[in-house]
Amino acid sequence: MTYLAKQAKAQTQAQAQIQAQIQAQGPASDPRLSSRIAALEAQLARLTSTLELVTSTPRLAEPAPSLDPPVTHSVVAAPVLVGPASAALPAPEAGADMAHRVDRFTLAALNLQAVLLAGRPYQRELQAMRDLAPADGLPPALAETLLSHAGRGLATPSDLREGFTALAPLLTARGPDYAGWGDWFSAMWRRLLAWIGLAEPLPPAPAEATVANVAQLLARGRLAPALADLETLDPVLQPLVAGWRAQARARIAAEQAVQETILRALGRGNPG
Repeated sequence: MTYLAKQAKAQTQAQAQIQAQIQAQGPASDPRLSSRIAALEAQLARLTSTLELVTSTPRLAEPAPSLDPPVTHSVVAAPVLVGPASAALPAPEAGADMAHRVDRFTLAALNLQAVLLAGRPYQRELQAMRDLAPADGLPPALAETLLSHAGRGLATPSDLREGFTALAPLLTARGPDYAGWGDWFSAMWRRLLAWIGLAEPLPPAPAEATVANVAQLLARGRLAPALADLETLDPVLQPLVAGWRAQARARIAAEQAVQETILRALGRGNPG
């Protein structure tokens, strides 16, 4: 309750008390009592006028006490980024076109990989893959590796196995462990006797062990380890396998180039 309201209430109570006193005393003939009544009536009139003035004056709303400054709600603009982060993003249509192009390029690379297994020339498949290649999708080094064998094709895995099977007797016969075909047949005869239990088994010659290991690796389709093992043969035997090694290296290089191209395309199509 404000101060003015309290004062008005007190004046109202005083007015009620004065009126009660006047009514209690009734008419009096004493001059002093009459003057007292007149004074009380004048005081009552002043209190009434004051009360009317107080009640007729509009009361102003008192501001509520506040410890914190008023909060102003305003719209804060988001900071504008300047630099690489604020670069314009590609349109969804452009992103979809790029993804479709990468998918087609990946399919072309997989098709080329299948053609490599057949061993036939692959100029058309290579050209289709180069036409669909996105930026940095086919590095020049990989493209040159594939292009160098596209005209004549590659030896198939079965061709390489059959070719080495034909070379195996020559490699074991001309190895430094045997002076000629006579020594080689003698060693084979002794091994036959050892196999039926009539002689002690002979340890295989280094060249023969290498040839046997290479044949097993080729039978399991492990061309790269077979080539690495064949290169450990005696330098005297290396000219005999020079042509076979060139064919094997060409197939390994082409297969690795296609595999790397496919992995790059898959990584581009699925980032991160």
